Amino acid sequence: MKKLTFVEFQDRLKEVSKARAIFIKSGITDDLTVAFTLYQTILADEEKKAFVSTTEGGKRPVTFLDDYERPKCPECQTDLMLQMFAKDEALKVWPTAWVCTNCKAEFYSEKTLEDWTKELKKNE
Repeated sequence: MKKLTFVEFQDRLKEVSKARAIFIKSGITDDLTVAFTLYQTILADEEKKAFVSTTEGGKRPVTFLDDYERPKCPECQTDLMLQMFAKDEALKVWPTAWVCTNCKAEFYSEKTLEDWTKELKKNE
C-alpha cells in the first residue's frame, strides 16, 4: 500500500476540506467519499483517488501520522486521531485537534501538522 508523503498528505487534506465545505456543509451529501468524488469530477484541477484502503488501519485510512507515536487519550488510553481545522463548541477554528474515537474527547491545539511531526516521536 502506498503511504503518502508529508506534502501529498497536506495536499489531500486541503482537497478533502474543500469537498467537505462545498458538498457536505451545503447538504448535498453526508458521505465524504461521495463529496470527494463530486469535487474531483466537477472542480478539481488534478484527479486524486477517492478511495483510500483501510487494510492496514482497520476502520480508518492509513495516514502520514501512522509513522509517529500518537498521544493516548487521558480518559480511556485510546490512540488519538489528529483532526485538521477543527471547530470547538464556540465555533473557533483551531489548526489541529486530537480526537478520541472511543470516548469522543477533543483536545484543541494551535500547533499545525508540521509542528506535530517535529514534536512526535517516530515509530521504530
